[in-house]
Amino acid sequence: MKRLYILTLLCLPLIACAQMSITTLESTSQTVSPDTLRATLHFTEENKNANVIKEHLNAIITQVKQWDSKSDICTGGGYHLSPRYTYKEQKQTFIGYSGTLSFSCAFNDIEAYNTLLGKIESVKASAVLSDYGALFWEVSPKVLQNTRLAMRSSLLRIAQEQASYFSNETQKQCHVSAMTFEDAHINRPPLMQSMARSTGAMKVASEPIQEPLHVDEVLRLSATVTYTCLDK
Repeated sequence: MKRLYILTLLCLPLIACAQMSITTLESTSQTVSPDTLRATLHFTEENKNANVIKEHLNAIITQVKQWDSKSDICTGGGYHLSPRYTYKEQKQTFIGYSGTLSFSCAFNDIEAYNTLLGKIESVKASAVLSDYGALFWEVSPKVLQNTRLAMRSSLLRIAQEQASYFSNETQKQCHVSAMTFEDAHINRPPLMQSMARSTGAMKVASEPIQEPLHVDEVLRLSATVTYTCLDK
């Protein structure tokens, strides 16, 4: 563990120092396993009849809501309709409607993902185009928050141990007088960073999708710690 030390001595002229301030930069890291399989499901249809598009997209919405009745896995599900026109010789001609529907989903495993896709495909009209975006594993907000709290406790314990060390070295009574945490950040391996770019979107789901690579991530947290040391 690397530390940066800044010492500030508060003294009166020609007498021993009564107070000392020491500032260090403490850091810690924790390996975290991704626990959420993230996916985006996107559907589009073009038709002259808006009601046909509504019927087809609503069939998908109903199937998703039945499978995920508490909306614990997928969010979204509101479709958007917009008119379509062609333009020729500065003349606008109405040619129909375009409908879009999207879900953002967080699965626990690839089996749940394939199950949902199978249910969607069983009711999806042939006129609806599906775009199943690239899958990737990520650390859920809950796991990140719990890990951050554990790392903060670890840094606080390190700071307390460091205060004892400074007390022995300076023959003064040292304590933690201030501690400022920096935002925790995740270091993703280069392979994981490029995974979403290299995995192309899947237009159809005619057979079960294989699980993407599961790569651990490293969460790092730093804190600036100020110690105040007084004469015993």
